[in-house]
Amino acid sequence: MAPSDPEHSHQDDRVATVVSGTCRIGYGDKFDESKLRALPPGSFYTEPPGRNHFAETADKPVEVQITGFGPSSTDYVDPAQDPRAREAN
Repeated sequence: MAPSDPEHSHQDDRVATVVSGTCRIGYGDKFDESKLRALPPGSFYTEPPGRNHFAETADKPVEVQITGFGPSSTDYVDPAQDPRAREAN
């Protein structure tokens, strides 16, 4: 199974709350399904600055509210997986 949000990090500290659906999040430089943790609605997780993480949502919608202090960035481990690069082509 491929990640729905490939390995990446942010320069800012973030806190995310799962509003609906089940978000599966893991930390590391490479997607590893065994590291995913299923988070149901009401759960929260952190995205520390510079720490690579990834997510998988399967085929069901997930709504997540993310808060943090900017400026922000999204830096993909593999730039070819950056969806912004695909949209530009």
